[in-house]
Formats: sequence, structure tokens, C-alpha cells
Amino acid sequence: MKACDYLAEYKSYPKRYVREIYNNDCIVMGVRRGNRMVNSCSLCGLCGTICPEKLNMGAVCLDARESMVASGHMPPSLHEFALRDMAFSTTGAFSMARHAPGFEASATVFFPGCQLSASSPDHVVSAYEFLRTRLSGGVGLMLGCCGAPAHWAGRKDLFASTLGSVTGEWERLGRPRIVTACSSCYRMFKDHLPDLPVSSLWTVLDECGQPVGRSSVRRPVVAIHDPCTTRDEADIQQSVRRILGRLGVGFVELNELGYTTCCGYGGLMAFANRAVADKVVQRRVAESEHDYVTYCAMCRGVFAKSGKRALHVLDILFGKEGEDAAARADPGFSRRRENRARLKTRLLREVWGEDMTENNDDLDLIISPDVSMRLEQKLILLEEVREVIRRCERSGEKLLDVRSGHTLGCARPGCGPGCVTYWVEYSPEGSRFVVHNVYSHRMQIG
Repeated sequence: MKACDYLAEYKSYPKRYVREIYNNDCIVMGVRRGNRMVNSCSLCGLCGTICPEKLNMGAVCLDARESMVASGHMPPSLHEFALRDMAFSTTGAFSMARHAPGFEASATVFFPGCQLSASSPDHVVSAYEFLRTRLSGGVGLMLGCCGAPAHWAGRKDLFASTLGSVTGEWERLGRPRIVTACSSCYRMFKDHLPDLPVSSLWTVLDECGQPVGRSSVRRPVVAIHDPCTTRDEADIQQSVRRILGRLGVGFVELNELGYTTCCGYGGLMAFANRAVADKVVQRRVAESEHDYVTYCAMCRGVFAKSGKRALHVLDILFGKEGEDAAARADPGFSRRRENRARLKTRLLREVWGEDMTENNDDLDLIISPDVSMRLEQKLILLEEVREVIRRCERSGEKLLDVRSGHTLGCARPGCGPGCVTYWVEYSPEGSRFVVHNVYSHRMQIG
């Protein structure tokens, strides 16, 4: 209880929680008051590591989520944004699988994961180029998502289909070893695809030798945060420490190995209960005054969003000379999606020599920091804002506030049942549009 803000939030104890979750799952009639509690757990499993009886509340909550989805009682709003983001990463806008240029087979394939590609696309390019110079037999590339959001959301069907797509591409490439840069991808593949040979980028770099160029300069001491998905992976943890040591980076431990905590993103916690997720990350960032270093893109992003100076190990290996990478801001949800699409276009052009042009017909928006923060908080993407303005300007279906001169319009882009209506208050400024306010709801305007 002392180690977990989620367990402390509901002011009871695990034995009672298990009973409440069971009752919530089995109720026939009435209000399911435990839905938010079931979905607020990060599924990190630290409780099971600490508990003398090995009671893992994450396993209990995941089982309940899967049962709620199967019975049709899972509120779609809790995980919809994360699942839509995952769906984007599995489409042709980002997903691809190829042998290296000049190779008709791959001994290894690099799987950077959707979140590293979204937050640090330059590092993906650099890591892939480096692996191609160090590993023999051809190093292919696979862009896509491992399906972790679907697994965390209890969507067994969607998770299975996503893993099936990964397996299909892996077989098409000749069943090579997969090297993952993301600890969640590593965990999903290792736990759910036992026939797939998977290695961590960090053990591979430890074995074959990491780059030691301009990033090997002396740095202040950092504190290491291990992702919760590598809590039981001592070889990965030690490889990261050896890499940092060879680069001359001094470090301290945040906790005893094997007892790392979640950053607040795991299990889609922040989408179901942002207040609890904020407590989790604030507790973690308060544990040391040192800059943090981690090897999970989402951990680094969560820390940066909270104001904590944080590095990804790839910032040290491939960072730009003179850049204060620990101060790099989290790109936000909209830029993350754009970065994935641009990364694919860039790789096809620079690595495979294909004539790729980026889509530059997006509306040019002027957005204040306050509105940008509102977009993040309300999980509204810039592409949805642009779609609202584009439809309003094209159709003329919009409202004019004569007092402010602002236009108000709405749209339900790509909607099926239960989809979201987005509202944008805006005004034209030459060829650009100033966005004054945004909000959304699940009401359909007929």
C-alpha cells in the first residue's frame, strides 16, 4: 500500500479491492461503481513483487478489464484515444517492414516501437544506421505497434490481431531476430509470442559496442529510472549501466534493482484516472534532484511533461552536439503522430531512395500556449482541429459570434458509433487560422 499511489487512492486494502472488483464484474443489474478503479491501475506488478503473498493487483485488474470488454461493460471513452492512436500506428501511414537496401534477407530486424518513433525520430534513424554497420546478415526495419495499448485495455481480440500482423510481417521477412528499442514491445513479444526471437537494443549495443562519438563527453551525474516492463530483466538493466559507464556517465540508483516503479503511463492509467497518474509521476520525479536517464520513450516523455529534466539513453548516444537534451520538451500527442508519418517518409527517401514527398496541404494554425495545453488535456489532435475548420469553411455550416467575430463549428471526423464531436472556435488571419478554443463531447448534433 505504501509503495502504490493507486492502491492508496481508494483508502482500503487489496483483499477488499479484489472483492469489489469481482462484485463489479459480476453485477447483473445496477451501477458498476468500480469501473474507474479497475482501469486506474498501471498493471506494473510492483505490488506482486513486494507482497509476501505475491498478490498482483495488476493481474486482477487486467483480468477484470478483459471480462468487462467481453461482456460489453467496458466504458469505451476510457481507452478510446489510446486505441485510436494505436490504430494509426498500424496503418500504412506509419507501418512498414523491409529488408535493408541491397539485401533479400534479414538476419535481424530493428523494431523501434511507435513511441520512440513519435518522440525521437532522429534517434530511430541513427540507431538503425548504426545497427546496419555493426550486425551482419542484413538488418531489416519494421515500423509499427506491438499492441500494448490493446492489451492494457483488455481488448484481447484487438491485441491478438495486432500480434498476428507483427507475426505475419516477421515471417515474410524470413523469421529474423527482432531487436526492440522499447521495453513494452520487448515485454509484449517475449510474453505473448514465444516463437519470436526477441532481443533488447540495449543488450545488443552492450555486446556489439555502442557509438562513442561526440556524445561521450563528460556529463553531470544522472539518476537511472528503469521502465517497469524491465523490472525482472537484469541483463537489460546491467547492459544499460555498462553502456553509460563506458560513455563516462556517472549515475546513481533511484531504487534497488527489481523494485522500479511505473512512470504513470503504463496500463493506460493516465487516460482512465489522470489524478492518480499525476500522483505517481510526482512521487517518482521527487525522488532525486539529479537529471533522470531512462531507456523508455514514454517514461522520458512523462517526466519531461511534468517539468523534470530527463534524458533517453539515445540522447546520450546520438544527441546533437551542444544540445541540452535533458531540457527537451515532450512533443505532445499531435506532434507524436506527425513524427511517425514523417519518419516513414524520411526513411523511404533517405535509406531506400524512394521519391517520397510529404503532404504539406495542412491548414496553417496559430495556437497559443494555453490552447495547446487544452488540446493535450482534452486529448484533441491538431488534425482534428484542422478537419473541423476545413469542413466548416468548405460547407459554410458554422456559427458566427457577432460580439467577438469568432467562428464556431463542429465535426465528427471518421466517426462510427460512440465517436467524438469536436468543436473549434477560430477566426481567419490572412491565409492562417487563429484557434481560440477547443472542446469535445460525445453528443451527436443532428
